[in-house]
Amino acid sequence: MKAGKVLLKTLLVFIPLILVWIFIAAFPVYYMDGEYSYFTQVKDYRLGENRQEPCDILILGDSRAKSALIPEEISDSCISLAEGGSTSVEAYFTLKDYIENRGTPKKVLLSVSSYHFTSFDGFWTRSVYFDFLSSKQVREVIKTAKGFGETAALKEAGGDSVLTLYEYKIKSPTKYMSPVINSFGENRKAVNEEAYQEMLDTKGFKSFVGWWPTSAEHDMERFEMLKTLDHYYRMIIDLCVENNIELYSLNAPLIAETFEESKKISEPFSAYFEELKKDYPESEYPNVHIETKFFSYDDQYFDDADHLNPDGAKVYTRWFCDTYLNKGGAS
Repeated sequence: MKAGKVLLKTLLVFIPLILVWIFIAAFPVYYMDGEYSYFTQVKDYRLGENRQEPCDILILGDSRAKSALIPEEISDSCISLAEGGSTSVEAYFTLKDYIENRGTPKKVLLSVSSYHFTSFDGFWTRSVYFDFLSSKQVREVIKTAKGFGETAALKEAGGDSVLTLYEYKIKSPTKYMSPVINSFGENRKAVNEEAYQEMLDTKGFKSFVGWWPTSAEHDMERFEMLKTLDHYYRMIIDLCVENNIELYSLNAPLIAETFEESKKISEPFSAYFEELKKDYPESEYPNVHIETKFFSYDDQYFDDADHLNPDGAKVYTRWFCDTYLNKGGAS
C-alpha cells in the first residue's frame, strides 16, 4: 500500500510537467511569436505541405533579401523563401528540399549579408528552435563546423552538439518555457495565423519597420568569414549548376548614411565575391551570375539601417529586373 501511495504521489507531481511538455510539443502556434510562422510557411512550402503552387523563381537569403526583392514585381511565378537571421546553411537546405519535393526551379536569387558569413546567428535560436531544419540536416551542420574547426562559433550561437539538438527536438521545457510564460494574456495563435497568411499574400515579401539604428557592417569591427558558411554558399552554387538553375548572387544595397564607414567590411566582402567569380567564371558557368560590388541607397529608402522599405524594395527590384531579366542576363 505504501509503495502504491508513493507512486501515486510521484505521478501527481509529474502530471503538470507532462501536460506542459505535451502542450509545448503539440501546440507551438499558441505560444511562439509571429516569426515562427514566417519560418513555418517557408518550411511547409519547400516540403510541398501547403497550398501554394511551385514557382520558377526562388529568392533565398536573410532578412535583407526578404525586404529587398518583391516577388510579384519580378514574376507571377516567383516566391521569397528568405528568412531573418538565415545564413547559407538555411538557404542551401531550403533549395535542396525544394528540388526534392517540388521540382527544379528555373532561377534562384541569392542574397546573404556580410554578418551572416561571420556568425551562425539564428541557427539555434530560429532554425532549430522553430524546427525549420531536420535532425539530419542539423547533425550535418554540426559535423561540418567541427571539420572546419568552428565548433566554438557554433557554440557562441547557442550550442555545439547533438545533445543540444535533441533538447530542442524533444521540446524540452528548459528551452521553451520562456515563450510559454511570455504568451500569457496574448492571443499568439491569432498572431501566428495572421503572420502565416501575410506570407501567403505577399509570396514571402516582408517589410521590417524600425529595428536597427545602425547597419550590421557599421557595427562590425572586421570581416572574418566562417569556412562553414563559405562551404554552404558554394554548395548552393554547385547545386544550381548540377540542376541547370540560373543563379544570381546579389548584394542588397547598404544605407548611404553609414556607407563610407561600412567599407571596412563591404570591401573585403566584395573581395570574397571576386574570388567566387574567379572560381565560377561565366565563360565556364554561364548560368552563374555573381555581383561583386556594393552600392548604397539614400536613407529615405530604408525602414531601418539594415532593411529597405517598400519604396526602396521597388527601386532595387526594378534594378535587378532591368540589369538581368530585361537585358538578356537571364535565359
